Amino acid sequence: MIRTALIVFAAVATLGAESLLPPLEPQQAAEAAKIVAGFEANPRGPFYRIRWFCPDGKDYPPSPYPCEKKGTGRQHATLSAEALQLEKWNIDVGTIFAAMTFDEFFDAARDHHRLKELVAERYLEETQDGWIYRKAYTYRGARQAEDEERDGRRLLIQAFSRPDWLRKRLFLAQQVAGAVPHGLPSSALKRARNLAKAVADVDPSFQPLRAKIHSSPDFEQDRVAVEDYIKTRQPTEAVQKMLRELAAILQEENAGRLLSARLAVVRKRPDSPLSPLVEAFADALRRNEDEAIHAAGSRLSAGIVREVLQSTDGAGNLELLDFNALVTEASFRHGYDPHEAHSHTRRELLEQMRNDFYYAFGAGLLSERQLGALEQRLDALLSDPQPAADEYFEAVRYLSRAAEWCRATAAREFSPVEQRFRAFEPRTAGLLDHLLRSSPALPLSTRAQAVVDDAARAAGLRHQIFGSDSAAGVFGLNPGRALARLEILDSPDQPIHSDRIYVIPETVSDLKPMAGVLTLDSGNALSHAQLLAANLGLPNAVAPSSLLPVLREHVGQEVLFEVGRRGEVTLRVPEPSELAKPALNEAPARRLSLDVSRLKLEVRDLLRLEDLSETQAGVTCGPKAANLGRLAQMFPGRVSPGLVVPFGVYVEHIQRPMEGDTVPLAARISEAFDRAEQMRASGAPEQEVQAYIYPQLDRFRAWIRRMPFEPAFEAKLRAALRGTFGADRSYGVFVRSDTNAEDLPQFSGAGLNLTVPNVVGEEKILQAIRDVWASPLQERAYDWRSRMLDRQDRVYPSVLLQKTVQSDKSGVIATVNLDTGARDEITINVNEGVSAVVDGGVAESLLLGPNGKVTLLQQARATYRKVARPEGGFAIVPPIGDAAVLQPNEIEQVRALVAEVEAKYPPSMGPDGKPLPWDIELGFQGGELRLFQIRPLVRWRSPQPIRNSAPVKLDEVL
Repeated sequence: MIRTALIVFAAVATLGAESLLPPLEPQQAAEAAKIVAGFEANPRGPFYRIRWFCPDGKDYPPSPYPCEKKGTGRQHATLSAEALQLEKWNIDVGTIFAAMTFDEFFDAARDHHRLKELVAERYLEETQDGWIYRKAYTYRGARQAEDEERDGRRLLIQAFSRPDWLRKRLFLAQQVAGAVPHGLPSSALKRARNLAKAVADVDPSFQPLRAKIHSSPDFEQDRVAVEDYIKTRQPTEAVQKMLRELAAILQEENAGRLLSARLAVVRKRPDSPLSPLVEAFADALRRNEDEAIHAAGSRLSAGIVREVLQSTDGAGNLELLDFNALVTEASFRHGYDPHEAHSHTRRELLEQMRNDFYYAFGAGLLSERQLGALEQRLDALLSDPQPAADEYFEAVRYLSRAAEWCRATAAREFSPVEQRFRAFEPRTAGLLDHLLRSSPALPLSTRAQAVVDDAARAAGLRHQIFGSDSAAGVFGLNPGRALARLEILDSPDQPIHSDRIYVIPETVSDLKPMAGVLTLDSGNALSHAQLLAANLGLPNAVAPSSLLPVLREHVGQEVLFEVGRRGEVTLRVPEPSELAKPALNEAPARRLSLDVSRLKLEVRDLLRLEDLSETQAGVTCGPKAANLGRLAQMFPGRVSPGLVVPFGVYVEHIQRPMEGDTVPLAARISEAFDRAEQMRASGAPEQEVQAYIYPQLDRFRAWIRRMPFEPAFEAKLRAALRGTFGADRSYGVFVRSDTNAEDLPQFSGAGLNLTVPNVVGEEKILQAIRDVWASPLQERAYDWRSRMLDRQDRVYPSVLLQKTVQSDKSGVIATVNLDTGARDEITINVNEGVSAVVDGGVAESLLLGPNGKVTLLQQARATYRKVARPEGGFAIVPPIGDAAVLQPNEIEQVRALVAEVEAKYPPSMGPDGKPLPWDIELGFQGGELRLFQIRPLVRWRSPQPIRNSAPVKLDEVL
């Protein structure tokens, strides 16, 4: 039986992520919370006073016909000073549609932040007894219902006349339609869920029925249960009022009265291409056959969206999308039973999943591209009545991506506003969960879970997450095994302990060492954090955020975390005999010794990038610059100009003493590292070592950043900058660390040290070089390297100065299938803007196979993109949001690049003597490929594909 907790859509905040809007400062959040609490108690809520607003721009106190032309003008409230203060902090409340221009409503500059706030505000109103309007509902004249509906409709029609926008933001558009009054009742399903939550908040004994309505609604059954609750429990009058309203909604929805009324209107649309789909749906309703209604409704929902996306008729589009919401709600009445899986054959369940895909497309949760990819894989699977178990598992696992794709769409739209509101109103935390559970994502994920569990059993693959063997959304990224305390990373300021296992959100880019990593939802296997985990053999897996409630139950407990080479994941409470063992972690035990025999620290002349080759790696500079030099020779014009500050300049810099000292800084660094190693050797716990070494590192970094360059070197550097890049301030450069402790056969060191992006101006470039020199002494970099290297005083940074490329899109490719290890396939993650993937986030992910095959693994769902500014740094702007980031000609450039690298580039060998795959950072500018880095892809253990040829009968009942 499926545990309820496994189908909850938990919202997970992104930690420390960049965003379009400045985050609320702690004092702002605290003040906003006080203001909101005041609104809830204020009879006027967020409003100040009521005025008449006339067409000539004048406003007057309320009186009969104050405007010059009798019968004109509108009466509504103005915002209080406190509400205007919230507005300055990008918190917009007290919305009055009659007072809004379309640009204010649409809010394109803030990526439609106002639209998202409207949805959040409606959610809080419905679940928190009116929220800030609790007492203001009786403030007569503040908002005129007729005016609000008329102007709400006006604004929606204008927004819905833009098919290009609807194509990119359909889920947002449909949520806004449900939140903005425009003459139609809002979603019955959402109102029922919100009322159930409101009742449970004040009457905890209603919680079981609330959970039933949220997880598996049955309108007639739930109505009877609500009415029985009123009779048997005799709640307070206030609760009874809410329950009677809930029962009425359930009764009306069960009868399908509103759907029938709207269906009659839609059937009258002349010459509509939807007519056959509408008639098929009407016929299924007339026959009252659940499966027929579910199937016909799914095609109708998809058809409605396809018509809307070709139309500029805003009024017609609004009418159709309102009807679409009713069709989708009907799918819950006629096609969703969480306990039905075991009464159907595999084929029947897969066809029902197809219906779910159509509904999700109709809701805007899946794009046409995603729907096409899912149908192609589903058709291929169904064409064989008895596929092999491994083929069945891989196909079903791919189909189950649809649930994660739905979640990513909803999170892309509403996670930022939920996170912002949660800072001052914690009750916003259920918004994303509410939107997903009220959508086709709920039945889709439930059915996907049943099918994936069946496929995993057939393939002999079993996940165990605290007693549940559900496989949906769970897969291993990196094999490993650890016994440690479980923690959840809820805040970017939360301390991280290297001896614990952490559950982290999908967008964390910089992590300190830990015993194991469980990434929620779409873990980016090519982010720096994931590559570091792979280097160290840390168990690393992805789990759906639906498991968050289960994981929270075990926070603080010792757990056993294992990820097998076939991707099987185990997370459980260990047996007493396992707890008795002193340690359990299969990562490499013996630390590496850096080979410093080839270093030429006497070289202190600046190096041109195009003069370097891979033979200079670990000699005069790091592998980043050396490999880029070879790429510049192989691919002229695709590597931007660069200049390299060799190891020797850094060594010369730290040969001087700190102020008040006579001993060179280099010697002090060695002394501190030696002392830390002595403490480890004597058995001191890591926290004690850190308590000693961290203050030393702080002191060293500060001096490296402050010490001036030798005058002769500074003069040479300024001359070289002008000779390589041009006049001062006419260009920007990325100032990148490049140490001799990177891209080793056993350790990549990806992302440990500082890159200062798009630095403009010689003075800032000079300071950025010193900042980069200091970065290997950052606590996080030191902690990671101390796991792998025995002598950190032998780590020397060179610095790569590379001219900024204004990439339209950028990403990372791995010349391997990261799931199976197949070397004839290419994995690519790419997103809009500069530096778009290596720091994490939901990127477009593709698998490029032989013979031109392209498999969609994830569609990009970025909340912003970065654009290099002429004055330096980045501008954070809204994404373009096209369905595909990489275009066909760009994919062909990637294939050609990989083929040439594999054929001509000297391979890097792994510990087993076999060539390692490549990890290549790249971008596209005006459709032309640009190269930023190449390094061997180092993973402690490679995955093993699942092999099981036993036939699986699709026409067999589960």
